[in-house]
Amino acid sequence: MNTTTLTAARPAPGRNSLYRPRSLDLQDRVARRLGMALLTWSRNREALRSPETVLLRREVERAATDARGELHRQLHTHGSSLL
Repeated sequence: MNTTTLTAARPAPGRNSLYRPRSLDLQDRVARRLGMALLTWSRNREALRSPETVLLRREVERAATDARGELHRQLHTHGSSLL
C-alpha cells in the first residue's frame, strides 16, 4: 500500500483532492496502522497453514494422542493394584 498520498473519494470544491498522511488526524493514522498490522498478522497466520505445517501439526497431535492413550493404559493396569 502506498501511504505517501491518498485520493479522496469525493473532492470538495476548493479543497485539494490529495491528503498527506501527516495531515490526517490521530484516529485515521491509528486506524491505518491497525489495518496494516492486521494484514501482516493475517499473512503470518496464513503462512503457518502451509501444507507441510499442517501435516506436521497433525503428526504431532497424533503422537500426543497415542502417548496419552498409552499413559492411561499404563495407569489403568499398574494403578489398579494400588487401590
